[in-house]
Amino acid sequence: MPDAPVSTIHVHGMDTFSISLASNPSTGYQWMLSNPPDPRFLSLMETTYLPPSAPTTRVGHSGRQIWKFQALKQGVTTLSFKYCRP
Repeated sequence: MPDAPVSTIHVHGMDTFSISLASNPSTGYQWMLSNPPDPRFLSLMETTYLPPSAPTTRVGHSGRQIWKFQALKQGVTTLSFKYCRP
């Protein structure tokens, strides 16, 4: 299995940031956190699904799942996501 993409995000304490992942809930799959965020450094504020912006006649067209977090203090932590059926 190939390595998963890795990104680094630098934020200041109390900043909010979002992670946007391609998602297609009509398949029964959705993004989930592999582990809960470290509560010393991050708070999950919300997760929402945004359907495709352009009207489409294609059934099952994918949109974006948006994860919004707040940084609580200075430090280093890791977020890991998995695309699976709940």
